[in-house]
Amino acid sequence: MRTVPTENCDVVMTFPDTTDDHTLLWLLNHVRLGIPELIMQIRHHRHTRIYAFFVTATYENLLRGAEEIGLRKPVKAEFGGGTRVFSCEEDYIYQNIENELNFFTSQERQSIIRYWMENLRAKQGETLHNIHFLEGQPIIPELAARGVIQQVFPVHEQRILSRLMKSWVQAVCERQPLDEICEYFGVKIAMYFSWLGFYTSSLVYPAVFGMMLWFFTESDQTSRDLSCVVFALFNVVWATLFLEGWKRRGAELAYKWGTLDTPAEFIEEPRPQFRGVKRISPVTNCEEFYYPPWKRLLFQSCVSLPICVSCLCFVFVVMLACFELQEFVLSIRELPRLVRFFPKILLAIIVSSCDEVYRKIAYWLNDMENYRLQSAYEKHLIIKIVLFQFVNSYLSLFYIGFYLKDMERLKEMLATLLVIRQFLQNVKEVAQPHLYQKVQQGEINSRSILLFVRYALRRLVQKYALPQRPARTPGDPLEPGFGNRKKCLNGGCGVPEEEEEGISEEDELEEESIMDCGLKLKRVSFLEKEKRVEECLLTQQDDDIGFLQEGSPTLMEKGSDPASVFQLGDDEEDEKEISGELQDIEEQETAVKLRPHRKRKKKLSVEQELRKEGDEEDDESARKQKRESWMDPPEDHNPTKLTQAEVESCMKKYEDTFQDYQEMFVQFGYVVLFSSAFPLAAVCALVNNIIEIRSDAFKLCSGLQRPFGRRVDGIGQWQVRS
Repeated sequence: MRTVPTENCDVVMTFPDTTDDHTLLWLLNHVRLGIPELIMQIRHHRHTRIYAFFVTATYENLLRGAEEIGLRKPVKAEFGGGTRVFSCEEDYIYQNIENELNFFTSQERQSIIRYWMENLRAKQGETLHNIHFLEGQPIIPELAARGVIQQVFPVHEQRILSRLMKSWVQAVCERQPLDEICEYFGVKIAMYFSWLGFYTSSLVYPAVFGMMLWFFTESDQTSRDLSCVVFALFNVVWATLFLEGWKRRGAELAYKWGTLDTPAEFIEEPRPQFRGVKRISPVTNCEEFYYPPWKRLLFQSCVSLPICVSCLCFVFVVMLACFELQEFVLSIRELPRLVRFFPKILLAIIVSSCDEVYRKIAYWLNDMENYRLQSAYEKHLIIKIVLFQFVNSYLSLFYIGFYLKDMERLKEMLATLLVIRQFLQNVKEVAQPHLYQKVQQGEINSRSILLFVRYALRRLVQKYALPQRPARTPGDPLEPGFGNRKKCLNGGCGVPEEEEEGISEEDELEEESIMDCGLKLKRVSFLEKEKRVEECLLTQQDDDIGFLQEGSPTLMEKGSDPASVFQLGDDEEDEKEISGELQDIEEQETAVKLRPHRKRKKKLSVEQELRKEGDEEDDESARKQKRESWMDPPEDHNPTKLTQAEVESCMKKYEDTFQDYQEMFVQFGYVVLFSSAFPLAAVCALVNNIIEIRSDAFKLCSGLQRPFGRRVDGIGQWQVRS
């Protein structure tokens, strides 16, 4: 399938396939009346079968929005230079104000549009189905929290993304283009990558010093103890200088990107997921949700604390079990040295798996504690995650170092944890988004997996369990094991012109062979599918195109009510016939048993095709004269094309930089706390971080949805935790 760029769209809002027309009309009408600055387009995605709103805004409205959110823009040199909060009254003093295409970056446009969408507020007594809004409550975040809106995400800009792939992902030995990252992904993500780059460059010093100690330390115990003490003192000094150096570097970047003196919001909006009982606020005298603090404290005492203790006890039990397995393996002297690392590798894999489980538990506990503000929610989430990660990652090392007091074993355990965990994390970060996208697009499903497993099992059974079949003589027209069934033409399964009438089903081997033929036929006939679909679409009259045809824009009479958008379908029966033909074609190609005497569809002649195209163009021009489109992109009837927005809607959402900081937090602890026992720990961390920068960049540029830009002045709570 070919991806078609999505034009005139900055933000996409998608809805589940079960969304009714009333919900779409209700939200469309509220956006049209409440946010007149936005231009809304309705689409129906062909592949995922969902509705979507494509959102953008005009340049003049974006200027007013930049003033509302306090966006800082660079000032011309003749007016003093530097940056300044944008003002429409003095717009002439800003650089590139005359250039509508380059004054705002795509990330700034999307941030302004998101600000408007989050400030669409409900009036008193407004309801949608069973959702009752409070007066002044943001509508779109509430609908997203309730699942009415599936997702809201900004679209990628392919031109800039291609440039970032070359200058950032593929340029391994060059400096990161932090300014371009900030312009495209926002300050928060750029701040993370700048911190990661600063941390990686700082690791050069302990890596070099550790290699010197590793190669030049004598083998006697006194020299080892002395080098351990010296390296521990070096780590203390290095960690202090690194943290203070980053404070200075972070302040420089915040000033450069215009977020150093960003004022905090005076009133922080409640989280959309916050739930409680309605009451009149004693401060504002307005209706609000209230959750008693004693309920949160009760949940923390009776649920959160026992679960946390149980998880920590489980980690301890698993660690002891792995150590017992290690003792058993060491007791067998005949085993090779590599096999003796198996218990350590097993423990590293279990620790990595527990990280994901504990992360989900921490999120669930935090959600159940029901914090009102996002800042409080993130603070308590970091506390839980850090507690789980600290015990899960460092417990075995502390046990070996301070209870068993085995430095050689500590060295091996630390090396195993560093290498295995970092390898698994990098593979998961790169592979998981792409697998998620394949599943969402339907390229990987349960049926394809089942067919693959059946095929693999059948081949194994034929190879090891069943006797070998006698070789067929060249003149034998029958295949062994098929009874009286003839061999497929063109070598077996290459799109046969004729198929025999009788299909014998005498035994299981015959059915398996037929399934094999079906699988091969499916693989070689994909190109034929595209031709057949095009033939079906050519027989469709333009007047029979129903409302909201998949992938096509929605036309609306000028000045008409939005409700008329759902009444533009002309004739649903013809549309059902076409969809039925497409479904029949797909069923024919995915069938695992060959059908006898399959009839082929006659192709239209070249003259008929040209005549059809001319009629469609005439009908299209006549219809465009009667109606005025409020969406610019033209209709697309090619089912093999996917719009960029539809492809990105199948991608995995980039949650936050939280998990990325979490990985580096654990690694930083390994280097600072335990590298005195294993001086090459900093070398392993340095190599991993060089790969980590590019893998995270590749993940952002190719496998995930584009996140909204966030304006921050630092790395937040992680500066304190470090």
